[in-house]
Amino acid sequence: MTDYELDATDTAEATDSTDAADATDPTDAAGSGAARDPDAARDAEAPAGGAGPDGSPSERLGVPVPDEHVGAFLAEAFEDPERDAAWADVVDSFVPESARDEWRDLSMVDRLREVLAAADGYDARVVELLDGIPLDREEATAEMERTFHEAMRLRRNADTFRSGIADAHAEGRVADEALVDAVEGYGFDTDTIAEREDLVEAVAERYGFGFRPYGGTLMDTDDPADRETGEVW
Repeated sequence: MTDYELDATDTAEATDSTDAADATDPTDAAGSGAARDPDAARDAEAPAGGAGPDGSPSERLGVPVPDEHVGAFLAEAFEDPERDAAWADVVDSFVPESARDEWRDLSMVDRLREVLAAADGYDARVVELLDGIPLDREEATAEMERTFHEAMRLRRNADTFRSGIADAHAEGRVADEALVDAVEGYGFDTDTIAEREDLVEAVAERYGFGFRPYGGTLMDTDDPADRETGEVW
């Protein structure tokens, strides 16, 4: 039996007003040398994990999972059903044509780790951007609003990349054992995602910015009315 922990956080009921994510931005990829920006995930400084903007620890849910179901559990946790994320699309946006041969030489476990690293890089950047928005102003400036929208774009990319991993598992491209090896070998946890969502909610509520609550099971949100539809790229 394996114990996995998920974060449970209430999210604001709002609609995402930003444009669809552009994962083809040159600053958006990270990883094996196949990525457009090899420093985005590996060199991103991890923020202090688990604490919200008020310093309170995020709530944790300990979930015991039978070993034979861990792979399926991880895939379900990564899936964001509100994003139409296909593994092939994630690879197309993440790996430039000039690095496709190098990408093909990687094992599937290493590919998954690179995509997880890229998603973590997006999340770390979101935390950095939102943490730089002061909450003590009378109203948001145009620059603060642009920063928030950029953070939401990177947030979408992170969630889409992880949802693409769930799609790869559903299509049979990734076996349970490979997914577990990739996640445990990479050292994935949800602390940064929890901090990210705390900051999103704090900034959005303070200045009236719209955003789509997180749709995956790594965080809690249950209202179908909050679901985003349409293209995500």
